[in-house]
Amino acid sequence: MISDVLISTETRAPTKTIVFSGPSIAAAGIRRLAAATHAPPIKRGDLAAVDDYDIVVILDGEFGQNRSVSPKEILAVLERGKTVIGASSMGALRASELDRCGMIGVGWVYDHFRQCAIRRDADVALVYSPFDFKPMTVPIVDVEYWMEQASAAGLIPDRERTLALKAARKIFFAERTADGLLASLRRILGSRMLESLLAFSGGTIPSVKSADAVEAVRLSACLAGHGGSIDDETAR
Repeated sequence: MISDVLISTETRAPTKTIVFSGPSIAAAGIRRLAAATHAPPIKRGDLAAVDDYDIVVILDGEFGQNRSVSPKEILAVLERGKTVIGASSMGALRASELDRCGMIGVGWVYDHFRQCAIRRDADVALVYSPFDFKPMTVPIVDVEYWMEQASAAGLIPDRERTLALKAARKIFFAERTADGLLASLRRILGSRMLESLLAFSGGTIPSVKSADAVEAVRLSACLAGHGGSIDDETAR
């Protein structure tokens, strides 16, 4: 019996993972965290080519450039017994819609969408370079996260937090560069408060999408070590 177990363990095919990402985490970052195949931001039809993979991680996806991946496509992958993890951007949005169907949601953005009465694609929308996927504008979720953390630390009153978020939303996502956003916040909050907020976050607007992406890829690596299945201990 022991020899049968050893043979079964030795001959079991390794768990294969694919990660759809772009501005949230680069391919090099994925390679440092997991043995996974990198694919560009997901679009409608891409899941038809994941049959060779056991774990599918959806982070970034296309909204306006092409038709976005549909919940129906993800449900079909789940029905084939695949593990599907969503975080950061398109993945977080779809996970908030499909977590009751078995999709695994990870991170702050997923929790944000899960708690929202109205889920807005625009909250995760940004412009990125088509050459290296480097983000060129700031998504609203990054500002929401920044203000939430600063508020919890007692650095910004509720009124100013509301004004800051309102100012950020007034800027069209494709025009919301870091410099332009900071200039707008400086007019709303004043230089002293803005500098305090930037010092709190390490001198830049924090990227919660990137932090969530790291968490999701790490989870995929953990699940791959367990043969692609999730249990209560792994979920913790």
